[in-house]
Amino acid sequence: MAAVETKNASTLPLLGLTNPLNGISERSWGNGLDRARFKNAISDWSGTPLVLSERNMIAVMDRLTDKPEWTRKVFDEDIVSKWKKEAIDMFKDEPPEKEFTVDMWDYCLAEMREYAELEKEHGFVPALEATATVFKSDSIIDAQLKEDLRAAASVLENVPESAKDWHPGSDEKVLDLVHPSLFPLLYGRSRVLKPEHGHVIGDSAGEWEGKGGTMTLDDCEQWIGKGGIMPVPEPAATQVSSWAGLSSWDRWGRSEQHFYSAKFQWLPCEVAFSDDDGVKITSYINNLQPKKHKDLYEVLEKMIAKTIPMWNATLDSTQTFHKEPRINLDSIPWIEPEGERPREEDEDPEYDDTWELDNEWREENRTLVPPGPDTYSRRKGTFAMRDSDEKAVNLRQDWADQGLQVIVKLANIHLTPEKPEYDGGAWHIEGQLNEHICASALYYYDTANITDSYLAFRETTSQEYLADKPYEQSDHTHFERLYDIASDGPCVQGLGSTLTREGRLLTFPNVLQHRVSPFALADRSAPGHRKIVALFLVDPHTRIPSTANVPPQQKEWWTEMVHGLDRVNTLPAELRAWVTDSVGDFPLALEEARGIRLELMEERRLFVRDHEARIQQESFSFCEH
Repeated sequence: MAAVETKNASTLPLLGLTNPLNGISERSWGNGLDRARFKNAISDWSGTPLVLSERNMIAVMDRLTDKPEWTRKVFDEDIVSKWKKEAIDMFKDEPPEKEFTVDMWDYCLAEMREYAELEKEHGFVPALEATATVFKSDSIIDAQLKEDLRAAASVLENVPESAKDWHPGSDEKVLDLVHPSLFPLLYGRSRVLKPEHGHVIGDSAGEWEGKGGTMTLDDCEQWIGKGGIMPVPEPAATQVSSWAGLSSWDRWGRSEQHFYSAKFQWLPCEVAFSDDDGVKITSYINNLQPKKHKDLYEVLEKMIAKTIPMWNATLDSTQTFHKEPRINLDSIPWIEPEGERPREEDEDPEYDDTWELDNEWREENRTLVPPGPDTYSRRKGTFAMRDSDEKAVNLRQDWADQGLQVIVKLANIHLTPEKPEYDGGAWHIEGQLNEHICASALYYYDTANITDSYLAFRETTSQEYLADKPYEQSDHTHFERLYDIASDGPCVQGLGSTLTREGRLLTFPNVLQHRVSPFALADRSAPGHRKIVALFLVDPHTRIPSTANVPPQQKEWWTEMVHGLDRVNTLPAELRAWVTDSVGDFPLALEEARGIRLELMEERRLFVRDHEARIQQESFSFCEH
């Protein structure tokens, strides 16, 4: 795969400002094998269907690599023998398609021993490795950085009750510390600085009113209110092309408007690479004032730098060609019954449905023999040898000049004896297509008095894959049993769930849907919590308007800045209040921003609904031979 051509961020077109909102390649590949963008869950992801027994293998490896000192224990034959028995016994009462065999254990052991070497070399390993991979690390974010994060984030927590921002609809269980849905980019209202290169959409003459310039972390508040109005996308710019099987019209003829938003976009910050394997956040994090929270900015810079190698592997897992399943179905897996169906005494072959009765007897008495895994050394998996034309993803190298765009979120889940349970979330991907999020990182930095919590994953799969597998005319029962699917059922497979314990960093590509599983207080007489940092990586193949282009929109920030000016600070309180109130409807007051957030959340709810509807429309259909 050819190297990615790097560019300076200031020269790149901005989707929705200088280029149409959907002005990114419809395909994830360009000429030859060049990447035009990373894959996404909406338009071009289709995972390889995996048999149930392989998904059980993935679950076993994930649970065993959660054990303390597993990198040592996996080479201890006595311990390994106990693990083997536990794994096999766990599935001993299951039907054949769910059994865990000795061959499966041997494969898992070889794979985990390679994982142990990867852990020593890289500090992270696969948690769930299928066509794409979820990675986990309990060591990349060290104890000191975790404590620094706790201390820096506590400034956001230690505020009066009236100032706490409980997420709407969470029953005061989810506390937003920094959330991108508050004060997002508003098409048709937000102020945007004039881009250095290119013309704003609809302004080919270059007469746009917006002021240009360069904001820094130190002076971003001084740019509030400057710039021109962000254009409203044309209807055509919010449509998904139909060439990839994603028509802008659903099967009932209704136009879909929720994959792209014509109203909102989350705002990323700009992240530049430094020479010492570090990064610098060069534009403000939305809803996090740089001067007030300098310590938290420094912590987040260190976290992003440490996350980048995991993002490399995560994105690479979606690009690697020819990653084979651990278990292949190469033949029809039935042992047919011997002999013939016993005939009834009064059965008349000329008039009774003899063929149907024979076939029913055959299906009831045949034995399913699930396929087993090949040897581990033959599988092309994570970090395996590549084809000569494949190039690993390297964000730091491939986008050295351009840098990255990252959306930041910090949130806490608080449970109390009065509200002891968290119900979990819905299946979703991060963002709409406006944000072009290609990968996520979740860091669980503080957990107290809650039961084990898991993050579940699923993906859309290929209906063509099974159509090429062996089956007899009108007989695809083995597909349904081995893959846990139904004919005419949706092309979706669950990949399992992974533990989200304190100190763990998870990364995963945005081709996978995920869902927070329910959890509760461990001791229901005392409160408990879970605190999370989420980092969402914008696909670096493109550029979206960021906090380098959009001055802060918070009226509170502007008020603090203006009241700090000598000529305003000396005014009587009544006049200072008049100055604050005289600015009109921009910048935005907090209460209005919260109302806008509700609109954004409703639109994203419709996006989740539309995505789910599209997933359900794609179904397994086994053609007649």
